[in-house]
Amino acid sequence: YFDNIPADQMLFSQLLETRAASIPDQLFFSFESETYSYAEFNSRANQIARNLAAVGIGYGSVVAVLMDTSPNHLALWFALGKLGAIEVPINTAYHGDILLHQLRTSGATYCAVDSDYLEILRNVRPDSKIKTCFVHGEASELNADIEQNFNELLTPQSDENLDVDIKHYDTGGIIFTSGTTGPSKGVLLSFRYLTAYGVMYADVNSLQSDDVILNFLPFFHMSGKFLTIATLVCGGRMRLQKRLSISAFLNEVREHGVTNFVGVGGICNMLLSSPASPDDANTSIRSIYAVPDPDSAHKELVSRFNCQINTVFGSTESGLPIYRGGVNDGYRAGSCGKASPLYDVIIVDEYDNELPTGESGEIVVRPKQPYLIASGYVGMPEKTVEAWRNLWFHTGDFGRQDADGWFYFEDRVSDSLRRRGENISSFEVELLVGKHESVSEVAAVAYPSELGEDEVRVFVIPRAGHTLSAEQLFLHCQVEMPYFMVPRYIDIVSEFPRTPTAKIEKYKLRKASLTADSWDCVQAGWKVSKAGIVKS
Repeated sequence: YFDNIPADQMLFSQLLETRAASIPDQLFFSFESETYSYAEFNSRANQIARNLAAVGIGYGSVVAVLMDTSPNHLALWFALGKLGAIEVPINTAYHGDILLHQLRTSGATYCAVDSDYLEILRNVRPDSKIKTCFVHGEASELNADIEQNFNELLTPQSDENLDVDIKHYDTGGIIFTSGTTGPSKGVLLSFRYLTAYGVMYADVNSLQSDDVILNFLPFFHMSGKFLTIATLVCGGRMRLQKRLSISAFLNEVREHGVTNFVGVGGICNMLLSSPASPDDANTSIRSIYAVPDPDSAHKELVSRFNCQINTVFGSTESGLPIYRGGVNDGYRAGSCGKASPLYDVIIVDEYDNELPTGESGEIVVRPKQPYLIASGYVGMPEKTVEAWRNLWFHTGDFGRQDADGWFYFEDRVSDSLRRRGENISSFEVELLVGKHESVSEVAAVAYPSELGEDEVRVFVIPRAGHTLSAEQLFLHCQVEMPYFMVPRYIDIVSEFPRTPTAKIEKYKLRKASLTADSWDCVQAGWKVSKAGIVKS
C-alpha cells in the first residue's frame, strides 16, 4: 500500500474521500447498533467541518478533544483533518495539573468535551487559552459565553468535500506521550506521518478488503487512529468499541467476523487466561498485532487460534521502524522483527557510536523519506534537539541486533513505565505523590506485572515529624491522578540508595523485591478502575 500513495496525497481525510467515491455504500464501521457506510461517514465529517469553519476554526487552529470513543468523536477528527486544523486528543482520565499542562503546552484555543468531563475541564479552563468549548452529550446548563452544544456542529450543511489545500508536511496533530525527566511531551505529528502510521499497519498485517478490524483502543493514542486509517487503506470494515471487554471478546469476534486486532497492554495474556473452547481455532481471526510478543504466549496463540502473530518496535515519535510481518516474515523467539525498508535502524553506545552486531545499546532510528517520524516536541526545543541529536531519533530503549538482522528489545533507557497500554511518566507520578503534605521525597518505578508490562510502585520518605500510612497515600493518589497512574505498590522507607552526588539510584529500586512492608492495594482489597476505587 505504502508505495502506491504519493507523499503529498498521504492524508487521512483524502483517503476517506477516495473510499467514499469508490465504494460509497460499503460498510466502513459499526459502533454498538449503529452502522456507517463510507459515503455516509464522509458526509457527516464534511458537515461538521463546515460548521467548525463557521465558528472560525480553520487551517492551523488548535483544537483539544476530551472525548470517549464514539462516531461523533471519529467524525470530528476527520472534520479537523479536512480543515487542516491541529487536533490535540487528551486522555479522558486526566484532570487537574496534568490536563492543564497539556492544554497550555499545546496552545489549544478550542475544545470538544464529553459532558462527563465538563466539570473537570471547567476547573482548569480559566488558566488555559481555551475560548470556546463544544459539549458533547447531555449537560444540565451551559455557559453561553464559552460553551456550545456539540449538536450545533451537526446542523445540516452541504455534504460535499471541502476544497482545502492540505499540505502533507504541516502539523495535523499533537499527541502527548510520557515524559521521563520532566512533564509529558506533546509530539508534533505531520499529516503524512499520522496517515503513514496506518498505511504501515496495513502493510505489516497484510490487510485486504475483506478484513474486519476490531478497534477498542482510545483515540487519544496513536493506536485507535492507525487502526481507522488502516481500514481506509485496505477498504475493509472496522468494528468500533468504546473499550475492550475480555469476557465478551470472542463473542464479538464471531458476531462481526473480526480478522485483526491489536494485542497490547496484556490483552493477549488475558485472552489466553479465558476458558478454552473447541471452536477457538475456527474463529475468523487471521492476524494479531501483539506488542510485546513473548515466546510462550506466541506459541499458544498460534496453536489455539490458528492465526498469524505480527509484532513491532515503535512509538508515537518513531513510527514503525522495526517489525515482523508483511515483507519481514519469519519468526525468531524474543525478537521484535527486522528494520523496515522505510527506516535506518542501528544500535549505539552512549556517545552515538554504532556498536558491533550482538552488543547491547540504545536503539536509534531515522526515516529514509521525509515526514515519517514526528516533527519534534511542541514548546520544548531543548527536548527536541536532545532526542534528535546527531541526525538520529533516540528511542530511549536498549536493544541488540543479531547477525541475521533481527532486533531484540531489552530494556528502557528512559525512566518511564507502561501499564495496561498506557505510557506513564515517573516524573508526573512523583510530582503528584509529592503534593501530599506528609511526603518528603518520592521515587516511582516500574514493577513487573503478572499480566505483562508494569505495575506502578512508589518508594516514599515521610517528612520529619509526620506519620503517613500507605493507604492514606493511596487515597491521596486516587484524587490527584488518572486511575491508571495510581500506584499498586507503596513502600514507606527511611532512605533511598544514592550515588556519591546524592542522586537516587532508581535501578536498584527497580530490582528490589517486594517485602513484608510493601503495601499492595490489591491485597488490601482495593480495586482501581476508570469508574473510581472500590474496597471489597
